[in-house]
Amino acid sequence: MTTKTATARKAPLALAYVRVSTHEQATEGASLEAQRATLAEEARRRGWDVEVIDGDAGLSAKNLKRPALQAALERLDRGEADHLMSIRIDRVSRSVSDFAGLMDRATRQGWGLVMLSPNVDTSDPAGRFTANILASAAQYERELIGQRTREGMHQKRAEGVHVGRPRELAESTVELIVSLAAANLSLRKIAAELEARDIKTARGGDKWQASSIKAVLASTTARGEYKGDN
Repeated sequence: MTTKTATARKAPLALAYVRVSTHEQATEGASLEAQRATLAEEARRRGWDVEVIDGDAGLSAKNLKRPALQAALERLDRGEADHLMSIRIDRVSRSVSDFAGLMDRATRQGWGLVMLSPNVDTSDPAGRFTANILASAAQYERELIGQRTREGMHQKRAEGVHVGRPRELAESTVELIVSLAAANLSLRKIAAELEARDIKTARGGDKWQASSIKAVLASTTARGEYKGDN
């Protein structure tokens, strides 16, 4: 099918996105045909042309990474269609945060987003009100996740668990550095010993710095065994 350009189209073109999972088809009786019929009727009521997008049947809506949906979004961004329609939000995404991002994309790119349940229509005041509620919920969700993450990291640090970037040095290298420090070698002498043994730094370099040695000794792995520079 050749898609009309925005200037050549006599009526707005809606891409009607339909999707069911295998589980739903088997247990709930949801059908792609029912979604097609509902969306086609709504598009006709609005005076829009409609094209059904149904290539993602059986794929999860946990995120937006589905081939047919992504292709539809790219067409909308290019101005090859005017609206994305679906019968429910969860047909498009089960993530409030992802859906809020989709609404923002529609606004920035200038195409419409219409979900029949709940009423989300970026061209309608009531629909925009619902959209704003969803966006606020997404922001609240992000803030809660951030707070829980910070609290979790604080608790792990309190328990002596290493957080942040994963260690890049082999455990044997860390143990060697700790043992050399325990033998009262200075940071510079430890660096020289590591270089003499051709042991690479965390970045794969040949030259060890005293500051790098000190950082290793201050790490979670070495804590409690290193008493300071000698």
